[in-house]
Amino acid sequence: MRKVYYGFTVVQLVAVLVLFYLVTFGAFERPAKLPGAEGALIDYHIIVGEMVVPLLSLLTTIVAAIARVGGRLVGLSITPFALVVVQLFVVFSLAELAGHTDGQSTTGGLIVLGFHSLVGVSILAVAAALVRRARALVKGAVPVAPVAATRGA
Repeated sequence: MRKVYYGFTVVQLVAVLVLFYLVTFGAFERPAKLPGAEGALIDYHIIVGEMVVPLLSLLTTIVAAIARVGGRLVGLSITPFALVVVQLFVVFSLAELAGHTDGQSTTGGLIVLGFHSLVGVSILAVAAALVRRARALVKGAVPVAPVAATRGA
């Protein structure tokens, strides 16, 4: 079951990499179209970011729990989902409060929206860490005990 978990972490990492690739479709499309406009290429980024990555995170978390990989790894597996929630309900909401709309941007809104990329990089970092840790589980690597735990010996 741990091999299945490893497979899910790899698929999740690939989805996050695809998410980064797809953002360029919207960033470099000319003439620039607003999200949701007919034929807007940024919509592919939105679909993967709002649907595919969270779904894969949930499935990876379920598989992690079934595979009994440990509470910390199960918690880390749900982190991409939580970060997508932060993107949708914190970053974008704060940008709107700062005056950013689909038709007009503000300095405050752009400052807040800069965190969209930072949270995205965090999702990528978590996805990569999950693959590394899942691979170690499959290979049977035993984590090294912290130095503080051996102090009493």
